[in-house]
Amino acid sequence: MRVIGGERRGLKLNAPRGKAVRPTADKVKGAIFNTIQWELAAAEVFVDCFGGSGAMAIEALSRGVKTAWIFDTAPASIDLIHSNLRRARYENRAHCLKTDARSGIDILAAKGVAADLIFMDPPYVMAAASARLCGQIVAKKILKSTGIIMIEHEKSVIMPVVCSTLKHCKQKSYGITVVDYYRWETSDDNRGLSREL
Repeated sequence: MRVIGGERRGLKLNAPRGKAVRPTADKVKGAIFNTIQWELAAAEVFVDCFGGSGAMAIEALSRGVKTAWIFDTAPASIDLIHSNLRRARYENRAHCLKTDARSGIDILAAKGVAADLIFMDPPYVMAAASARLCGQIVAKKILKSTGIIMIEHEKSVIMPVVCSTLKHCKQKSYGITVVDYYRWETSDDNRGLSREL
C-alpha cells in the first residue's frame, strides 16, 4: 500500500492486519483521484468517514488538500491511521477522531467545518448507511456548494436513492468495486468529473 501521487508519491504506508479493514485498492484509489484531480487544487477539506488505514486522506493531503478529517471506531484502525500520518509527516494537517461517521459529521457541523470532498467506504454489509449519511450531510450543510461526495461499494449492492437535493453525477466500475459521485442538485460545476465522461 503506497501513496500514488503528489508530494509523498511512492511512500509506503503501513497496511492493516487481518481482514477487518479493507483498504481501497491502489488501482481504485488512483482512479478516484484522477477523476477529481481538477478539484484538488482548490480543495481545503477532505473527509474520510470510514478511515481504515488513513490512506485516502493521506493521498488527498499529498495531492494538495490542506486539511483532512478521518473518522473510525476501531482502536486498531485509529492506531494505524496515526502511524501512517506520522510516516507521511501529516500529523499537523489531519484530525483523526475515534468516532462513528454520524457523530463525526455532527462534530464538523458544530465546528463550522465545510468539506470540499467527502469519501465513504463503509464495510460492504453497511453500504446502505452511505445513503443515510448523505442525508445527514445535507441536513447539517457540511458539503460546500462545489463539493463532491464519493461512495465506494460492491457492484452487487444496489444503492438506495441518496438524497433528493444531491445529484448522481458519475459512476465508475473497477472489477467488483463501484464508485459513485454526487454533487448538490443545484450545482452546475462538473469541472473535475466531466474530464472523464
